[in-house]
Amino acid sequence: MIHFDEYGNRDNPTILLLHGAAALDTFCGQYGFAEEYHLIVPHLYGAGKSAGKVYEPEGMKREVLSLVDSLHKDKIGVIGHSLGAQLAVMLVCERPAQFYFAVFLSAWVNPAPKTVKMYSRMAGMMAGLLHWKRLVRFQGKYWHYTKAQADYMAEYSKQMTPQIYRSFFENTLDLRRLPVYSAVDVPMLAICGSGEVKDMKTSLTLLGSNPHCRTMVLSKAGHDFPMRKADKLNPILREFISGVKAEEKKSRTAE
Repeated sequence: MIHFDEYGNRDNPTILLLHGAAALDTFCGQYGFAEEYHLIVPHLYGAGKSAGKVYEPEGMKREVLSLVDSLHKDKIGVIGHSLGAQLAVMLVCERPAQFYFAVFLSAWVNPAPKTVKMYSRMAGMMAGLLHWKRLVRFQGKYWHYTKAQADYMAEYSKQMTPQIYRSFFENTLDLRRLPVYSAVDVPMLAICGSGEVKDMKTSLTLLGSNPHCRTMVLSKAGHDFPMRKADKLNPILREFISGVKAEEKKSRTAE
């Protein structure tokens, strides 16, 4: 089974946190939710204990679903960022009945061939940069990681290869090839930052085509807003999750 980190009491409602590409502790600013929830953070391909694995979405999806099954819970929530948000979309499309809410943060689901080609050409250089411990630690500090989190990222990032880095982009989810998404009736929230690229904002519009997915743009925020803007994001997440729980309670009462 895929390796995972765990925070909080297992008796509490579970939230699956799917980190961004090569950034295991993407949700460092949300780990405080463990006071109320049981948090599960799988080590997705290209990060942590899975750092040496090339990202392959179908295989990744199967491993995460096996982890979800092992929890033996009727329903859980899922929050994903960037690559993890793409995976979150795939999960709720595959098994909507297992999720009582889903949040997609900066989910790029509109892969333009030119953009994919550009990032793929940069793979060698970017993989090389991730071998510089000082640079990776500095990045972790910028993202408000603890020293231990930044040191760990610097350690596992040494396994990054051009092939792994390239796989993050070559396997980008294209929502237009996932027609089942339009029928998903899970309460969903999609957010991107106001400072993100046009493709990301187009992706937000595509996600919002499902009437059960609310969308919003976070002001003065870039792609790394879960780490850099946790003070703005966390109240939004709490309000959304509380609203979903209230609607579920109302529905059960009506029955």
